[in-house]
Amino acid sequence: MTGKFRSIGATSARTLTRPAAWLSAVALVAFGGVQGAYAEEETDAGVLEEILVTATKRESAIQDVPISMAAFTQEDLIEMGAVEFADYATAVPNLSFGFSGEGRQTSRQFQVRGIFGASTSALYINDTPVPITMDPRVLDVERVEVLRGPQGSLFGSRSMGGLVRLVTRQPDPEESYGSLHARAGTVKDGGEDYLVDGSFNIPLADGKAALRGSAYYVADAGFIDRLVDPDNSIVGGGDPSGDEYTSSEINEDRTTGFQLSLGVQASDNLYINPGVIYQKFESDGPAFVDNEIDNFVKVRQHNLDETGEDEYYLLSLDLEIGLEAGAILSSTTFFNRETEDLEDGTQAIAFLGLATVPVRTIEAGDSDRVTQEIRFVSEFDGPFQLVAGGFYQSVELDGGFPPESFVEPGTAMDLFFGFGGRSFFSLLVESESEEIGLFGEASYDLNDQLTFIAGGRWFDIEVESSRKDGGALFDLYGTGEIAGAELSLSEDGFNPRVGLQWLPNSDVNVYANAAKGYRPGGINSAATACEILGVTNVPSSYDSDDLWSYEVGVKTGLADNRVTLNVAAFTMDWNDFRSPTINCGLGFGASENTGEAESRGFEVDVVLTPGAGFTVAAGVGYTNTKITDAGAATSIAEGDPLPNVPEWTAVVTVNHDFRLNNGLDLFWRADYRYIDSSVSRSGLHRPAYRLVNLRGGVRLDRMDIAVYLENVTNEHANLADPNELSDGLNLLAVNRPFTAGVDLRYRF
Repeated sequence: MTGKFRSIGATSARTLTRPAAWLSAVALVAFGGVQGAYAEEETDAGVLEEILVTATKRESAIQDVPISMAAFTQEDLIEMGAVEFADYATAVPNLSFGFSGEGRQTSRQFQVRGIFGASTSALYINDTPVPITMDPRVLDVERVEVLRGPQGSLFGSRSMGGLVRLVTRQPDPEESYGSLHARAGTVKDGGEDYLVDGSFNIPLADGKAALRGSAYYVADAGFIDRLVDPDNSIVGGGDPSGDEYTSSEINEDRTTGFQLSLGVQASDNLYINPGVIYQKFESDGPAFVDNEIDNFVKVRQHNLDETGEDEYYLLSLDLEIGLEAGAILSSTTFFNRETEDLEDGTQAIAFLGLATVPVRTIEAGDSDRVTQEIRFVSEFDGPFQLVAGGFYQSVELDGGFPPESFVEPGTAMDLFFGFGGRSFFSLLVESESEEIGLFGEASYDLNDQLTFIAGGRWFDIEVESSRKDGGALFDLYGTGEIAGAELSLSEDGFNPRVGLQWLPNSDVNVYANAAKGYRPGGINSAATACEILGVTNVPSSYDSDDLWSYEVGVKTGLADNRVTLNVAAFTMDWNDFRSPTINCGLGFGASENTGEAESRGFEVDVVLTPGAGFTVAAGVGYTNTKITDAGAATSIAEGDPLPNVPEWTAVVTVNHDFRLNNGLDLFWRADYRYIDSSVSRSGLHRPAYRLVNLRGGVRLDRMDIAVYLENVTNEHANLADPNELSDGLNLLAVNRPFTAGVDLRYRF
């Protein structure tokens, strides 16, 4: 059971009249048997009841929201066994993902409705935008919301294609409860998985306060081996010879984390909610293979660790002030993240004739973000409602290749070339940015059935950046250390949104939207290095790019609310998209605004209950993308599809809860996911793949016991072809092989 101190924000001014009252919906969020991305709950009578979401910055039933979206509640994530992003991402039509960075485990990105690239979609934890490359574990969240289409008015920049939002569970002042959870499994041709997590909720001060906390430890098995062959000069291929040995399961990883949240009802009109979220990811190596997706043996000349770390914490303070006309909500956060990735860089210096000298590449980053949002959410009497507020974020980022990267002082190569203890190559990029935004969205009921919606967001962004390239490499080319000039960028703009919603009866929601989304511009920090290397007229910055999206949709409840059918169609025109079009040599390059693209498609989601305890959910997404103007880019051409975008995505899920004659409660779940073929960012063909997952078990008084089978057909998928940190490798990111295990959950 989940209680509340107050209503989070304000409820929707107009909702459809359905069997589920909003108080019932709140309870369903916590303990409903929600069917995947369709966020519906089946009652004992087989009627689907809705839950509440906050996709429009106010509480609304998901079927009443006039945009295409998907949602997973905590119970649904539990039923599918989801722990990380990939576990639920493939269950959302028209949501796809890949890797954008150079060989980094921390470079995962996702895209919605085919809008691919850095910062084209947004990731939120509650009201805070965080780096899209993160992968927060979802072991104690209220729900995950996936909003399709640009959200540039209410959520701001970096949400051109859409966004994914994790809403954490809040303290409950009504009662004490908690859970303990353990899972163990084994991976085909790999090691063992382990997971332990727990949560608690404690009311305080006679129901005027409550404390909620959770902690977890996740150990994911490795399934990739490293064959070390000192005589093999071809990394990732060739016939091994000489003295060989194998390091097994080199991509094991471990994740630890915790959450704490304190809720205090300071007065009838003031709610205070401080919190902290912490997570540390440690990996022995990435799930990247060489050349072929079923090649789980890497051939290397040296047994160099390719470890990675990703550690972050998020401090938050949320306030809600109740007013007669609505509520004022404030969200203040401080976010820090540190990352480090190591890669075997032996082949990066192969051109020097020293391929047998061990070389490692290190990339590290440290970022701080301060975010403040304050908004007013109305509960006016009458046809007019309003959400309006302000946003501020400052970001400081330091990153690059530290001096100990590549050739370390005292190594054979250092002594051979007489580097004098200097690194072969180092890079430091420092940047600071500030973003200010004012946003608002208003709705007006034209009559009992028709509502007009209009809003927008004004933004102002300033960026400053500097770059320093050093190391012995530049001595070889006679340039010495390159200290880039201080570069800056300043821009502002306005992104509008208009919509129309028609509610002809209590079971039908028809809507149409037109919205503009944008992505901030940035700095070409390598511009000075490019000039020294003889490439002139490199722009010091690139401008923001934007798109216009047009969407129509309908959400329906049929057969006495035993069936829901949602359909949406969209078209998006992307202008001045940026592309890495300038190659300056020695690994230096720059981006510029270069061309135009389009994305067209639709989503169909359906949930039905053929009988009590039985639920079937299915979804299909179609996205057709193409470059309509390649501009100055040479790596793409007019008519090419956008990278990492499958044309078709589909999911089918079947849940069955039933009771035997002896009173024993059993359950089983099966889901099938299809991801169509696509073209990678490097122009390679990524084949289609299919995932089948099975889960079943028994529900006792306080304990659930389940057996799970994941990737039953042992499908090997090419998730991306991330560029390596250093040259000479052809990397492919792959999914986990067939996994089987046991899951225990105890509630108290």
